[in-house]
Amino acid sequence: MGSSPSSAPDGGVGPSIFATTLHGTARAPRQLLSADERRRLALLASIQRYEAGAYLFHQDDPATAVYNIISGVAKSVTLLEDGRHAVLAFFFHHDLVGMFEGSRYAQSTQAVTPLTAYRLPADALEQLLRRDPNLQLHFLCKLSHELRVAQRQAIMLGKFNAVQRVSLFLDFLDRHPELHERENEQVTIPMDRADIADYVGLRIESVSRVLQKLHRDRVIHVDGRHRFRIIDRDAFNQAMGGAVAEMDRGFADPVSVP
Repeated sequence: MGSSPSSAPDGGVGPSIFATTLHGTARAPRQLLSADERRRLALLASIQRYEAGAYLFHQDDPATAVYNIISGVAKSVTLLEDGRHAVLAFFFHHDLVGMFEGSRYAQSTQAVTPLTAYRLPADALEQLLRRDPNLQLHFLCKLSHELRVAQRQAIMLGKFNAVQRVSLFLDFLDRHPELHERENEQVTIPMDRADIADYVGLRIESVSRVLQKLHRDRVIHVDGRHRFRIIDRDAFNQAMGGAVAEMDRGFADPVSVP
């Protein structure tokens, strides 16, 4: 099945955007929208629900909407010249999905898990943003935040070894609170090994070998295919080999604006 619309409110709150700001010193993403801005966006939006594996939209479809994820995980994929699909990004709670190229979607987006999202019609959203420069700035902050994430992945693929790449990906998941199980310290791995391998630029077998090595060395505990727990934080940081600090020096600092 694909999507199903719903009129059920999201707690009466509305769309939500978490990102670092374009000015100031805060490095951690935070809620950028005021309660009033979220209410105004909610007036434009409908709530859509997707089963795991369903597509929100396909590459080259007419770009009719932007999606704001309420719950679940999605992935962005592009069609390569040889017919294969490449995973470009994963999206979580608070993220915006729906990159345009001209009047069409630049990539396909598929639900990795059951997913709920606000659907914001592109024309109505554009009109609202044109009337509200402050809201425009919040969307720009989010796009800038996503650009830094994409740049980090490019560095990861170009400079780091297999252990660093897989460790960085686990660190990426660990930084998402919604993936942490409340009753223990385990972190959910929503995607399968093929998607992880595609995203970090390795073979599936290489990803599995690195996970087994980290588990065997008691750096992490792997529970099945979809859960892990960091046992030794110092050893885990060593496995990343300073990669996080190196990427942070290049891309984590907020961009200053006059």
